[in-house]
Amino acid sequence: MAKIEHFALFAVDAGKLKDFYVEVMGLKVVQDNGAATPPGYFLADDSGMALEIIGRPPGESTPKTRYVCHVAFTVEDVHESRSLLESQGLQFETETIVDKPEMKTMFTYDPEGNRLQIVWRAKPLTA
Repeated sequence: MAKIEHFALFAVDAGKLKDFYVEVMGLKVVQDNGAATPPGYFLADDSGMALEIIGRPPGESTPKTRYVCHVAFTVEDVHESRSLLESQGLQFETETIVDKPEMKTMFTYDPEGNRLQIVWRAKPLTA
């Protein structure tokens, strides 16, 4: 069976978005291509799941991700994580909040406008 290796996001300022995911979301830089054209970074969590940040070339539009895609992070406490992200200036959608015993989740956008989800599940997703 195939395993997901990474998910990629565009960024006007790839270095700044890399810093957000490292400093705020706790990912680690595993490959630094910041000097390349376009600049890029691979960031990973402790399980090895990676997020690629790619510098968006001039003239490329920002993808509209509301109904297409998002990057989701498992957190231990959705409300605590929300407070941390709000302290960084992020605003959460109110219409998509789920707060049930089996799952708690909320959506916002990262500093580059990519859709970001935080989620807690009573039972983790497994194959």
